Amino acid sequence: MTGGSGPRDSHALYLRELRLALRNNSGAYGYSVMITGALAILSAVYRSPDIGQVFLFLLGAVLSFAAVELLATRGFTRPIDDSEATKVIALGSSLNFASIGLAVGAAAIAGVLLPATLAWPVGGFLGSLVYLLGAAVEMSVARRIQEFRNQE
Repeated sequence: MTGGSGPRDSHALYLRELRLALRNNSGAYGYSVMITGALAILSAVYRSPDIGQVFLFLLGAVLSFAAVELLATRGFTRPIDDSEATKVIALGSSLNFASIGLAVGAAAIAGVLLPATLAWPVGGFLGSLVYLLGAAVEMSVARRIQEFRNQE
């Protein structure tokens, strides 16, 4: 009798589901780490933001995300393709330290160079923009690595 629910089958199922969870959450995880870091770095420069500054920060972050999505979908006329290979996503996401660091650095520069009222929305905007653009570069690098692996 085959088919079972033995420990090996459970282990394989768990690993498959873990890979699925990583694939579906890796981009959001990187963005969450980045946006938290950007908010923290601006808070380090200016101390705690007031309520209005928090909303300005959020507005900046949302506007940059919307602008990149507008460009990537050519005015929201083309769907975002999610058929990317899991291996490319996993490798590209593991490279997120660069895009996260650059994005938080961009927010820090806004905090150092701009007055507080302007630094909050610009910091959120630049953080999101740099992260998204950097993540695209990381995915491109991951794709090239995966293509090289497939040639061997």
